[in-house]
Amino acid sequence: MASVSKEVKLRYFRRIYRQAPFVQCACGCGKKVKNRDKYGRPREFLNGHNGRKYADPTQYKREWNHRNRKSRQRYKAFYHRKRKVDCIIYKGGKCNDCSLRYDGTNAAIFHFHHKNPKRKDFAVGNQVINKAWDVILKELDKCVLLCANCHELRHSISF
Repeated sequence: MASVSKEVKLRYFRRIYRQAPFVQCACGCGKKVKNRDKYGRPREFLNGHNGRKYADPTQYKREWNHRNRKSRQRYKAFYHRKRKVDCIIYKGGKCNDCSLRYDGTNAAIFHFHHKNPKRKDFAVGNQVINKAWDVILKELDKCVLLCANCHELRHSISF
């Protein structure tokens, strides 16, 4: 008797599932899903999304970013310094005018001066973490490496 009622339930669930219309997944992934699961229950998300705490799929990332703000800022500063050092080494590691050399601790005093400001796409010093490395290299080829003093002198002479 129990198996008969189980069979009747299964037929009912299959019928409900077959008749269920397709809808967009509510998580924002863009997939089409039936609005009922195989047991006839209303379904908002795809399998694997059903255990979500939030309907907004980016909420987890925002909360993680908030909890780990200090470590993210430290890593960003570290990565920025590392990328700038890589750029300095790519340009030869010394000032083009006065030959001041990069010694491993003085990266902050080096600037990238564009030879032709009209061909400048972006400022290399500010964008070393926002751009791809090959894009940065193309922009560095338009620049010369100068220390802060020589860079200031070049700009004061040019106007």
